[in-house]
Amino acid sequence: MKYSLITMKPNIMRRTFFSQILGMNLRIWVSMKARRTIMKRGSFDNYITRTKPEQIDSKFGLYLRELMKRKQKNP
Repeated sequence: MKYSLITMKPNIMRRTFFSQILGMNLRIWVSMKARRTIMKRGSFDNYITRTKPEQIDSKFGLYLRELMKRKQKNP
């Protein structure tokens, strides 16, 4: 079996998304897999609010989720 000296790294880029619930632009680091899922769900807000907390793999993502849930309850 041959071994490679190349290490694989995730494809992560900084992107700007607009949140209609929060009413602001968010410039965040996001993987391309998450970006494709955001596009599939329709918007950044739908992705954050509809994704299970176990699948959101960052403290900032969970923080945004809680902010959006509070904002939806008390506009």
